Amino acid sequence: MIIPGIHNQTAEFRPILDAGIYQLPSERYHADPCPAPSLSNSIANILLTQSPLHARLAHPRLNPNYELAEDSRFDIGSAAHMMLLERDISKIAVIAATDWRTKVAKESRELARANGMFPVLAHHYNRMVAMVEVAREFIGTTELAGILEEGQPEQTVIWQENGVWCRARPDLLSGDLRICLDYKTCESAEPESFIRQIGRMSYDLQAEFYVRGVRAVTEHEPVFVFLAQEITAPYACSLVALSNAYREIGRAKVQRALEMWRACVEFDQWKAYSTRIHWAEPTSWQVTEMEVGAAGEEESGDE
Repeated sequence: MIIPGIHNQTAEFRPILDAGIYQLPSERYHADPCPAPSLSNSIANILLTQSPLHARLAHPRLNPNYELAEDSRFDIGSAAHMMLLERDISKIAVIAATDWRTKVAKESRELARANGMFPVLAHHYNRMVAMVEVAREFIGTTELAGILEEGQPEQTVIWQENGVWCRARPDLLSGDLRICLDYKTCESAEPESFIRQIGRMSYDLQAEFYVRGVRAVTEHEPVFVFLAQEITAPYACSLVALSNAYREIGRAKVQRALEMWRACVEFDQWKAYSTRIHWAEPTSWQVTEMEVGAAGEEESGDE
């Protein structure tokens, strides 16, 4: 099923001039199909956590030497998404090796990549099969039951905000556009443990950026839900969404990133860090630790 309003596009590069939801190959998305260098969630995160200069170097349209990072973690993540969300294993190449250190394994990996495949070690593949089975069973017992079957995976959302082109690629949009599901593999999917990672990993920024994009082109504001799954047996899962208070934080981050990107592109200025001297202050726990230590030394001297 194709969501109404989604446009088919070939892999041939030509700028996409209209806001909307598009079916694009991942390489087309990562190359940035917008008329002008666009802001993505990953670039926004670099802007906020590093600097405009770092963001420029990470952008496929602004860095002439840009190369999309490809490593084993990237391949495993892409393969897991294909198996669970896209229900497609045709592009997964299972390599019969225990690791990537041998010459044969490395050559097999590079050949698979050259053929547009995602190379995965055999023991990783078996683990992913088990993970996907657990995730599917889990989703079937929740209020999101059926979303994996009727939802649309890996769609490209393109929109403009005050002259700034933006793009996003949600993991899965429900058929009614009311749910945006994002699949995260992690060490612990225990809800409170996963929630503690949201700010550190800028998941709040991602959630609001994606919601903003879908709302801009469909007038629907989906609920952004994380499907967290552990990478070790029993591969337990949980569902996590942001409260209104957390969403406000995410919205503020998105707005700040948009303003920074607009200024950088308009004036073509990509600064790194400030040139002023930054004075380091101890944290409150460091001061307390020092005071406790000093008090202990005084007590020992009185004995």
